[in-house]
Amino acid sequence: MGRLKLGFIMDPIETIRTEEDSTYLFMLEAQHRGHALFYMTVPDLCLCDRTPTAEASPIEVFRTEDYYQLGKATRLSLNDLDAVLMRKDPPFNMDYYLATLILDHVHSETLVMNSSRGLRNNNEKVSTLQFPDLTPETLITHRISHLQKFLDEMGGEMIVKSLYRSYGREILHVRRGSVNCNTLLEMATNDETRFVMAQRYIRDVVQGDKRIILLNGESIGAVLWLPPEGTGEHPPIRTPWRETKTDLTAREQEVCRTLAPFLREHGLYFAGIDMIGGYLTEINITSPTCLPEINRLNNDCLEAKVIDFVEERSRRNS
Repeated sequence: MGRLKLGFIMDPIETIRTEEDSTYLFMLEAQHRGHALFYMTVPDLCLCDRTPTAEASPIEVFRTEDYYQLGKATRLSLNDLDAVLMRKDPPFNMDYYLATLILDHVHSETLVMNSSRGLRNNNEKVSTLQFPDLTPETLITHRISHLQKFLDEMGGEMIVKSLYRSYGREILHVRRGSVNCNTLLEMATNDETRFVMAQRYIRDVVQGDKRIILLNGESIGAVLWLPPEGTGEHPPIRTPWRETKTDLTAREQEVCRTLAPFLREHGLYFAGIDMIGGYLTEINITSPTCLPEINRLNNDCLEAKVIDFVEERSRRNS
């Protein structure tokens, strides 16, 4: 494979935590293979007439404390790249939306992973509802009265989460009869000014929350996150959970097979699905992570499989 030019759209490089950042692993692997890397953030993107460009910096990455070095930023046409990896973390806000519109103008010879249209048209939480047989009972609403009724229908216990956040942010465990029940609903909906998702509380969460990584619809690795010991049947959501080696159950394998055609159809080549108690709870597509944890647990190198895919697709597109 010849030398590729790869662009990475991501959060500011100085803010990442290299020990848990999957984009950093992609960059290390691509650099090891001799490819040229270009770093950019969403504000660096520009659409000049119909040409998608960016103020992009050549970048080198290292497995040291000083883990990156940037070259001089220059205006670069994204059409001159072999692949663009969209790795900006949520929140999915208007800037993110407009970035996908710019990426729509990248010509077909350049791989965009994940597809800009796929990212724009598939919310990580709401898209699960295209598979009703795989998901717990769910409600999406602004209204506190709707949430209260749903809470009663779910036996007085539910999870409420933001539709635009990640890493467990703004996920609330709501129980009927708790002194702060209504306060939590007001906070979640920002006083009924935004949509939230409510789902039945899955008690099997005490057995862990599993992240499964899918590449072009195929599972390439997984990690089970276990709640802290001694937290009982209502583990805290934001407390750091423990990473544990795991295999896929027959149910989880069937879920992966069910999702594969949908992911491929929408150009969502790299995804991370979350499952609790056999239920699909999220389809993470904006910037799926957990590669470092899976590599450590299994002595694996998942980033090599991802860059293999980028090389193969770039070769096919050229």
